[in-house]
Amino acid sequence: MQVTITDTKQIGQIAKLVRKHQGLDQATSASLSGNGTTFTSEFENGKPTVEIGRVLNVLDALGITVTLDIPMQTEMLTAMERNLIELIITG
Repeated sequence: MQVTITDTKQIGQIAKLVRKHQGLDQATSASLSGNGTTFTSEFENGKPTVEIGRVLNVLDALGITVTLDIPMQTEMLTAMERNLIELIITG
């Protein structure tokens, strides 16, 4: 299922829904993602200043994939831009 997200509160609410659907409590989710329960609670309750790296850890632990819809057409990119995107993605 894909959803469009416009703020951190929505991301936290989706993560909470998925966590509960998987039968996990906050402590287990926090442990699986390398975070504490305070962070997990703040994230799930929509704190707008949560650290993105930690959010990505939570989402990954829950099996949630984050995809960016980049507003550029591949055929309009220069070779250098395509190579840069590839380097960013592959690390």
